[in-house]
Amino acid sequence: MTGPARPMRGLVPLELAALVGIALVPMPIPRAIPLLGVASVSRWLRGHSWGEVMHGRRDQAGIAALAGVVALVLALAVGTPVIELVSGRDVEWSQFPIVRGSAAQLFSVGLIVVLGVVAMELVLRGWVVERVLELRRGSAALAVAVGALAEAAIVDGDVVARAGGLVFGIALGWLYIAARRSAVAPICARLTFSLIAIVLEALRLIG
Repeated sequence: MTGPARPMRGLVPLELAALVGIALVPMPIPRAIPLLGVASVSRWLRGHSWGEVMHGRRDQAGIAALAGVVALVLALAVGTPVIELVSGRDVEWSQFPIVRGSAAQLFSVGLIVVLGVVAMELVLRGWVVERVLELRRGSAALAVAVGALAEAAIVDGDVVARAGGLVFGIALGWLYIAARRSAVAPICARLTFSLIAIVLEALRLIG
């Protein structure tokens, strides 16, 4: 901790404005990147450091990584067919078509994905969820819901993608709470989900 923790409720309108503004403006980079800057300033002003949420045991990280694999399997085997049946159109999994058949591009995209995942989880769980818990002590369900809504707002894509972000955000939010408010757990889960997905895309197994 960098100093005495303080809620600073007067900062909330500015935080909300930054979150909504960045969510609405089209960007060539993941929105989590500029939001990480906002989140870092917010935590610093309130006397917090990122080290507070970057803790956890190895077994928790391993279980979280396994959870990410299971989530991907369920998304491919169950979620995709259901969404296609309900929406009447194919689900587009491809996010990085450049990786198809290219090991070099796969490595480069993989690095970008890792950075994006870390930024996303620090923003959503280490900032948004923690901020709600700080302002409304004991409101874990509310904090998880707000974090999931924030994820749905900042992900790129159509309604289906945002709905997926909402569901994923709820699951990762509870994982964060279960891991004693450690961002390491949701980071590991999202990393395995995302990295295996781009490998499958590189092998042309999903698209």
